[in-house]
Amino acid sequence: MAEPSASIPWMSRPRKRISREFLADAPLRRTQLDGKRGYLVKVRLTSYRSLPLSCIESVTLRVNGKDVGEHGLLLLLNSDQYRLGELGALGNRWWFILDYGHIFFPCDTDLGAGPVAVEGTLVTVEPYMTAGRFSFTNTSRRSLAVLDAGTAQPI
Repeated sequence: MAEPSASIPWMSRPRKRISREFLADAPLRRTQLDGKRGYLVKVRLTSYRSLPLSCIESVTLRVNGKDVGEHGLLLLLNSDQYRLGELGALGNRWWFILDYGHIFFPCDTDLGAGPVAVEGTLVTVEPYMTAGRFSFTNTSRRSLAVLDAGTAQPI
């Protein structure tokens, strides 16, 4: 007897796995935001469901082994930008699981063309868990190239 997937063409095709890691496998982008020089890191939500921004407890970045620090970090999502400290009050703004965002970190020094070692940690609370408040920590590490703002594609 033939395998069921052999008779259904879309079931027999190899499926592309979509990464659920916090840091996307995309180059860092040199840019300037609100008069500050820095870089954009492409990120995605690691939750299994979309979340309101108030469920993001923290975001941390390390670049080439150095903590970037939370001061000055911005989340760019759906044409809006948010300071990380204001996310707790944003229960009416959602991050959908298929949407990429960017984290802007200010940096006056040139990181070169890469590769740049980036480690990002996203801590979320899943409001769908009914047995109490649980924080989920997701850390990912990437070695990323760097694009100039002039050569980068639009966000």
